[in-house]
Formats: sequence, C-alpha cells, structure tokens
Amino acid sequence: MPSFISFIPTPNEDIDGFFELVSLSSSDVVYDLGSGDGRLLFAALDKGAGKAVGIDIDPERIREGREIAKSKGLDNKVTFLEADVMEANLADASVILCYLSNSASAALKPKLESELKPGARVVMESFPVPGWKPVQTFDKGYKHFYLYTMPPEFSDQYQASYGDCESYYY
Repeated sequence: MPSFISFIPTPNEDIDGFFELVSLSSSDVVYDLGSGDGRLLFAALDKGAGKAVGIDIDPERIREGREIAKSKGLDNKVTFLEADVMEANLADASVILCYLSNSASAALKPKLESELKPGARVVMESFPVPGWKPVQTFDKGYKHFYLYTMPPEFSDQYQASYGDCESYYY
C-alpha cells in the first residue's frame, strides 16, 4: 500500500492539541499511526500513559524514534514498529493518535471500527473521519483536532471538510 503522506512532524507547539481532548492514565496504551520520530508518543508518556506504540513505514524514522527512546531511558515503555498502519494490529490500543490525510482517515475507518475495543479513543489532527461525529473538537489556531470514542457515533452530515490533499502524497 502506498504511503498516505510524507513525513511532516507535528510542531512541538502543536503537540498539546492532541492532549486537550484526551486525558491519559497508566492503564492507557497509546498508538501513534505514522509516528515519525515519536514526539507524540514521548508526550503521551509524559502525560501519564503507561505504554506507547509507534507505527511508521519509514525505517529511518523508526531508527530515530528508537534512539530517542533509548536516550530518554524510555525504551521499556515505547515500541516502534516498522509497518504499514493498514496491516498493523491495533487491538491493544486504548488511544490512537493520528495525523495523516483525508484518504487515510477514510481508509482507516473500517479498520478502527473492527479492531478497537469499546471505549477506545481516537484523536485525529486536521482530517476528521468521514461519517463519524466527533465527541469533542479542539481548535488551536489553524489546527483542528477531533476526538472519537469507540464505537463511534455516525453522522451523514459530518464529512471531511478540508478538501483533497493530493499534493501531500508521495
């Protein structure tokens, strides 16, 4: 499967936007789909998550994330998987963090519905899941964050409104 988006790291000043919508506890297992260097995972651990899992297709990003985890002494709490998010098992996640694209949100929808347990939370940055009604939203300047709780509430009226982002694909 082709990549949904090239590596666009979440700026440090925008990381807290994810956590405005979800509070974490030591029982939470946070997955970041397209984790890059792991900055969201490290923030999740700082905010109280018990475990974090990053999934990325880019071996260089995985290597970088593992090195950062080791340097922070967090390699026992964070795992980086070099994998396609569409083929990774997400069943252990209690929280999913995601910043990919409109097409990724649409493609992930059935996977999230079938693999996540009731009560799992999904936070999407910028690209809402088409047809799901968010439980809560948060705007931080030009950034928009959407919180969903599984199973999601459906809405024919709630669609992705940020247009097609083909220029971001590679």
